[in-house]
Amino acid sequence: MDISHWAELAAFLGAGISMGFGAIGSGIGEGYTAEKACEGIGRQPSAAGDLLRIMLVGQAMAETTGIFSLIVTLLLIFQNFSQASFIQIPAYFSAGLCMGAGALGPGIGNGMTAGKACEAIARNPETAPLMMRIMLIGQAVSQSTGIYSLVVSLLLIFVV
Repeated sequence: MDISHWAELAAFLGAGISMGFGAIGSGIGEGYTAEKACEGIGRQPSAAGDLLRIMLVGQAMAETTGIFSLIVTLLLIFQNFSQASFIQIPAYFSAGLCMGAGALGPGIGNGMTAGKACEAIARNPETAPLMMRIMLIGQAVSQSTGIYSLVVSLLLIFVV
């Protein structure tokens, strides 16, 4: 096998790791948010509209690192391997590992934040506007590590 085949193998392994771990984090976070929204609606049916809104926004935030993982996965799969160098072999694999592992925390953390916001609204529906603001600020800070992982992954794919 020549270098291009090894680079392709590393990129495909990295792509699988990126998408696999990225989907785990987002899936757990989104599921937790939906669970807490359903519990909240069961306790406080009159707050269903606010809970639905918080749930959907929270799930969208939890999904973003999954989208970052998908982008890295597609970039790795569709690379031109014909001119690959030896150093790109670990770079491609590391890009996938970086994005996949970097997506776990924000995906789960954003979902937990949204789930707790749903719990709070179910206890006290008047806090819905405040909970939305607090949730989004917390999720934005949590999301930063996923963005760092995306940037490093892109650098490993295109600069190395």
